Amino acid sequence: MMMGEAKRRKNGNEAKFRRLDQQLTGAGVNTDQFGFCDGEAFLAAEQRDPSLLETYAQWVMLRSRDREYDAHVRETVPKLAQLVATVLEEDTLEGSCEMACSLLTKSLDRLGVWSVGLVGSSTFEVKDQDIWRGLHTVDRADFPGARLGHTWVCAPPFVVVDASIKRQRWAGDDIYPYVPSIILDDWGRMTKPTPKDVISAEIRAEMMVARGAIPNGVIYQLEPNLKKFSETFPATEIVIDRLTARYIPTAANLSDGTLEEINSAGEIGRVGREIWSDVIAPAFNADTIWPPR
Repeated sequence: MMMGEAKRRKNGNEAKFRRLDQQLTGAGVNTDQFGFCDGEAFLAAEQRDPSLLETYAQWVMLRSRDREYDAHVRETVPKLAQLVATVLEEDTLEGSCEMACSLLTKSLDRLGVWSVGLVGSSTFEVKDQDIWRGLHTVDRADFPGARLGHTWVCAPPFVVVDASIKRQRWAGDDIYPYVPSIILDDWGRMTKPTPKDVISAEIRAEMMVARGAIPNGVIYQLEPNLKKFSETFPATEIVIDRLTARYIPTAANLSDGTLEEINSAGEIGRVGREIWSDVIAPAFNADTIWPPR
């Protein structure tokens, strides 16, 4: 990217961030407070305007950062992600991306790191072994009410923080040995999403039978928010040893309730209160809280 173009893009992002910040503060939200997305003012404003969640997501992505803050994030996020992944492993919590997303975002609020959950599709491939797996938003639900696709976290400069990837029911699957305990990406190798990234093999096959081909632009018809959302949160490709992972975000995702209440309705595994007090809090002493309290 040429220097002039980079400067124009930076100035454009700064101007957009100011507009987003004005929109949030105009709704009565104090954007200086970590975790304001869980506060009464934001929740009330979001009820009036559900698109405010996407405003918050863009605000997180576009806010300016300095070296000191980025150093804090780079120290905090990998450590927390591994702790969460270990909890999911120890408690044998399968398909636990929603829980992992909540644990990460709500813990990061307390650890002084801005973050937002993202929902979308993810695909995983080991080319030399001809192994390919996908978690698609356009798919058939395994059971009524099942959430399709996958959920992960964006905590800039990390564009992907995935602490549940090893617990996506891969056990016994050929891909399992190639999947790491966590996936982190602070590079953001942008890629163009394809039907194979977003639409399950079953539904693509049905399209081929019915139409003779996969229509151009069909992913934007089936996921109408994808095009606009990708302006701030583009699809990303990550290569880890022999595994190629692709993340295609389509919307922001933040859970209701407090950190302490996470998994309180579950039948197995520890609840958020225990995970925070027994696992996460002891791993981060007061000196690592940001900003210092």
